[in-house]
Amino acid sequence: MAKMKQLWWLDENKIDLIDVDIPAVGPGEVKVKIAYAALCATDVHMVTMGVMGSKPPAPLGHEAAGTLVELSTEAEAAGYKLGDKVTMFPVSHCGECEWCKKGMTQYCIHSKPTGAFAEYVVTDVKTIYKLPDSAELRDYAIVEPTNCCLRAMDLAPIRHGATVCVAGVGGIGSIMLNQVLLSGAARITVIDPVPEKRELALSMGAQYVIDPFHEDAAARAMEITGGLGFDYVFEMSGSPKAAATPIEILARCGTAVYFAVFPPQFEMPLNLHALYMKEGRIQTVFTTTTIMNRSINMIERMQTDKIIGKVMPLSEAVESFEVFKTAKYPKILLDCSKT
Repeated sequence: MAKMKQLWWLDENKIDLIDVDIPAVGPGEVKVKIAYAALCATDVHMVTMGVMGSKPPAPLGHEAAGTLVELSTEAEAAGYKLGDKVTMFPVSHCGECEWCKKGMTQYCIHSKPTGAFAEYVVTDVKTIYKLPDSAELRDYAIVEPTNCCLRAMDLAPIRHGATVCVAGVGGIGSIMLNQVLLSGAARITVIDPVPEKRELALSMGAQYVIDPFHEDAAARAMEITGGLGFDYVFEMSGSPKAAATPIEILARCGTAVYFAVFPPQFEMPLNLHALYMKEGRIQTVFTTTTIMNRSINMIERMQTDKIIGKVMPLSEAVESFEVFKTAKYPKILLDCSKT
């Protein structure tokens, strides 16, 4: 059987790029030649924290774009052709379990990961989404995280003129900032301790930045908002040290969106009386398959040249996890044609 390179989580805190068999295409499946796959904080935190209930051994990677190189008869019947450019949802869904029947396919109990840090992925045709023929696959590798950010915008719709703060502008935070910049928000502010990321935020269009290591973030937030606090705060860092900030800087009747995946064992102290007095709302975000096509449409409105901070070959997939930990870049991509 033909072999390919794929990044695997092999054991506790151990990952490696290994040779594996390229799976055969079965009924209802397709084979995708991966062009680019994006590194997500969740990929790293699966290995370091076991988020999402994940355990080794498991293939890694779930944000990707590529081309169709083999089709089942079912995929052909669905209208797909060899050479079509596609992106993928992170996991498959069966369409038959109770969650799928409720329209919540992201919670399918029979889901299977794609393992997109690889030369090829064989997956259910229901996980793929066609891209424009003119699509630059490098840019469309971030459709899936964009999908999560649009989910956040749907769950916490920003009214024009509402004040918004984004805490943390790494890969997903920079994508979230892009959506906020297109939303009609006002006094758009970014909190981030990394100078390069504060500079990135300003270059993208943020009006204010706060350095939480050298400024009183709460005091500065109140100064920016005239003492009122922010109508929406998006917590994108996942740092336990930053967990209390969204509530502290939230305006009355505001929404604190906890987007980032926090360590599974972390529990945040919460003064419910203080939240009650603000009539504040806490919103978390997961994902959904239902808006993937909207996410594809959004890519042409994205500042991908700034969001994608570094591209590394698949052969350096293990090293990319260490580069991620430096926090220097927003989104890191793996070029899966370079093994």
